[in-house]
Amino acid sequence: MAADKPPPSHSPRVTRWSNAPSPASSNRWLFRLIGIPVLAVAGVLIYRGLRDYLVLPECDSTRAKNTLAEIFQQLKLTPLHYEPIKTMSSSKYKVVCNALLPLVDGGSVNVDYTFFWQGHTANMRYSISPRPAPRSTPGAAQKSGG
Repeated sequence: MAADKPPPSHSPRVTRWSNAPSPASSNRWLFRLIGIPVLAVAGVLIYRGLRDYLVLPECDSTRAKNTLAEIFQQLKLTPLHYEPIKTMSSSKYKVVCNALLPLVDGGSVNVDYTFFWQGHTANMRYSISPRPAPRSTPGAAQKSGG
């Protein structure tokens, strides 16, 4: 009866889940290891570049301070620093800000500014009112001295 059984005609097949790694699978693993973080970093950089076209700046952001610096340069005003800056209101379509900034000469400047969308472009509207430095009277200094 043993002679009645024919020998197996095919060799055992290698299945997809075999333990032997193929060169293609190691390349895929290497791509996942390196490619996914590279794509994530590229996505963040692209978003930062497009962010100016998608989101209005915050009142105390670098973008807002740079815009204020350009305006002050044109008006020949020199604030000592750009703080404190207050956000009066904020929405997806409009950001309203206020700042009272000290000047080099001892005065200050009150700045009200608003970022808003005009079409697909972020614009800024501003109002600046300088406040002169308080003057001390010479008589007041003499009276306190004696």
